[in-house]
Formats: sequence, structure tokens, C-alpha cells
Amino acid sequence: MTDLPPVLSDGVVTLRPHHTDDVPDMVLTAEDPLFRQYTTVPVPYSAQAALQRIEQVRVDMVERKGVYWAIEAQDGGRVRFAGQVDVRMGPPPDVGYGLAPWARGRGFMSRALRLAATWAFDERELPILHWSTHAGNLASWRVAHACGFTFHGARPLALPHRGALVDGWFASLRPGTEMSPRTTWWDIPVIEGERVRLRPLTEADVRRIAEACADPATQFYLAHLPSPYTEDDAREFVERSRLNAALGTAVSWAVADRADDRLLANVSVFRLDDVYQPAGAEIGYWAHPDARGRGVVREGAALAVAHAFRPRAEGGLGRERLQLGASVGNTGSRGIAEKLGFTLLAVHHNDGVVGRGAEHRPDDGAWYELLRPSP
Repeated sequence: MTDLPPVLSDGVVTLRPHHTDDVPDMVLTAEDPLFRQYTTVPVPYSAQAALQRIEQVRVDMVERKGVYWAIEAQDGGRVRFAGQVDVRMGPPPDVGYGLAPWARGRGFMSRALRLAATWAFDERELPILHWSTHAGNLASWRVAHACGFTFHGARPLALPHRGALVDGWFASLRPGTEMSPRTTWWDIPVIEGERVRLRPLTEADVRRIAEACADPATQFYLAHLPSPYTEDDAREFVERSRLNAALGTAVSWAVADRADDRLLANVSVFRLDDVYQPAGAEIGYWAHPDARGRGVVREGAALAVAHAFRPRAEGGLGRERLQLGASVGNTGSRGIAEKLGFTLLAVHHNDGVVGRGAEHRPDDGAWYELLRPSP
């Protein structure tokens, strides 16, 4: 192995060795807040640090530790440094990458990763490439997802970062895998109603989510929730809702007041990846205590139902059937389902549990369905 990586290109991006002309753009990239958040580049980052990086990757290649490319792409008619992609030999072998702010959102990194992965499998005959990032780094996962990586899950405090440990996401790619998405990445659109809007959950919703999920009525019927339910649990819920959409399993919205954007409730369409019901899904909802009895949950759920039945070609989820389950004693949840037109199919005995402490007990479940209206 030489101290220079091979030049690879797909006609849009080129992978090549780093050179000293990259230094100004390397500094600009490393000073970007998002780049600093998810990497261990020195802070502050200087031209000297960039030159040391260029020298270090050459040394690492000579020592067969990995192959390290600069990414080159067009920017306003000129070719410039767009980022970097690394194949580290391990064991186990893994990939790392980072993109300059100006180059994001243009598909450059997924092109670069496909070039690097193809070379690694064909020329170095690597049996696998691993990927990892901090939990919550959807931008990095979007690249790996586009390139056909299989998501393996999250692990708590699994990655070192600036003297601490952070939660991590993990995925892998094997030779022969088609380098295109393996799952649907669902958009979470903003949908306007008369009194409410459906929108993605955000950090601003954390306090209201914690209040709703710590409420005794919510805790009684959703007995799987942590107790006590904290704002950290709410943050995890927000992060998980984004990941679920990225993995193709669920779409979850805040039901927000149109006047002040305050979270009133949550509605989710899930089981979107059920191979046994590819045209079906399940819907669920909960409300903040101060939003109950006002009809806003019903309005939000109706908007979600309409989106679920809207054809995919029109931006919807393309479902043909929705199901909904609720405790037989949860008259509020069941009442919303019935007002939305769901039909009661059956009551399943000992279908779940409700309650906390001395009130914890098996519970019967009422199951409903709704079919997509005929065009």
C-alpha cells in the first residue's frame, strides 16, 4: 500500500488524495458547529491542524491502517474540497465521513461513500463495513441509509467523545448489497387543520410531552411508560420519533395549537413496516391533560387518518387499512375512534396491562379497524 489513495470518480464527485490547497476549506469545515458536535476535531481548528491531518493520513496509509480520501466537487463552476471519507481497516473495518457545509444536501456524500465502499469490497476484499455515529445524527444516517446500510440499533454510552461517552447508532454494509435504501424514509409533513396543525416533534415540545406522559390518566392506560416520566424521557421520545420515520416504521406528529404552536397531543401511525400487512398500519394517540375534552385530539387524528390513506404518489402513506387498539375501559380513546368511523371488531381478553403499583392488572383490549374509502 502506498501513501496515496487511488483516485475514484463517478463524474460528479471525485475521491483523491488530500493536498495543501485543501487547508482553507478543511479549516472552514472543521469550524462548522455541526461538524464539531459529531466529530473529535480539535477546537479551535487551525491551518496547522489541517496540515497535521494531511500528514497523519499518509502515515496511516503506509501503516495499512486505512484509506483516506478528500472529496472534490463542483461549487458554482469551480472544483473545490467538499469533505472527506475514510475506510479504516480495523478490525473490524469501518467508514467515517464528513462534508463541508456548502456541499450538504446535494447528494455528494452518498456518491462518495458508494465509491469508497465499492473500492473497499472489490480491491481490499473487506467482508463488511461498519458505520456508527452519535444517536440523533440523522444527517449521517441519511447518507448510510441511502447507501444500503442495515441499521442494527442504538447502544447507550457506546461511543467516546471528547472525554465522555455518548449514545451511539450502529449499522453495516456487506459486499453484494445493493447500495440503495433498504427501507422507506417517511417524511413527517406539516398538515393544517381548522384548530390544530400536525407537525414534527421538536425540542420545544419536551416539557409538554413530559407533563402529558407523567399525568396519572396517561400513566394508567400506557403502563409501559417510564415512571416517573422525566424530560429526559421526553427527549428520547422526540429522538426516537425521528429515527422511526427514518427507519420506515412509524410517523409521529405533535398535534399543535394553530394559534401558539403549543403541543396539545401526539398522534402516530405505526407498524408501517409490517411485512404481513404491507398495506396496513396502526394508529394511536394521547393528549396533554389541558387538551382533553376539546375535540382537538379527534381533529388531529382525523388529519393523520387522511394522510395515512392518501396515495403515496400524492405524498401520503398509501395505506388501505388502519387498526386501533384501546383498553376496554378507556372511553375517551374509544370515543375518538368511533367518531372517526372506526368499526369495533372484537374484544381480546387479557390483551394488555393497565395501572401502576397496586392497580397494575391484566386488561381486555377493544380492537377497531377503518378501511380506506373508495375513490
